[in-house]
Amino acid sequence: MSDPSSLRLRYSAFANVGDDVIAYWLVDATRIVKPDWGDDYDIGLLSLAAHNMAAGKVAGLALDAGEQLPSGVTRFRSASMDVAVSEAAANRSASGGYSSTSYGQEFAVLLRRNLGGPRLVGYVEPSGICWS
Repeated sequence: MSDPSSLRLRYSAFANVGDDVIAYWLVDATRIVKPDWGDDYDIGLLSLAAHNMAAGKVAGLALDAGEQLPSGVTRFRSASMDVAVSEAAANRSASGGYSSTSYGQEFAVLLRRNLGGPRLVGYVEPSGICWS
């Protein structure tokens, strides 16, 4: 079930985010994630809501347990504040989209699995029609 407690259980970084904020973003996620996603529906809602909250930097969001440095930081010095960010991480963050957060990357996999597939481009002759 997709509710604030489920989101916090899956993503500990949202432990201090209010129920009303999480509930809002879960409802917002239903614009993209549909019930026909089957087993991926709840996880899709949770990951998209988490991505949107992380991308929007909602109040109360913390680093995941065990994550000592933000994603992409390759070096950190405290005395004179010398921080280095990997080029790949900087590009992901700057480009936005689902690749800018780990939650969005998880959602992108679910999105491809549920909306991916062959696409037809151009005119396709209907079968079974006789043009004589």
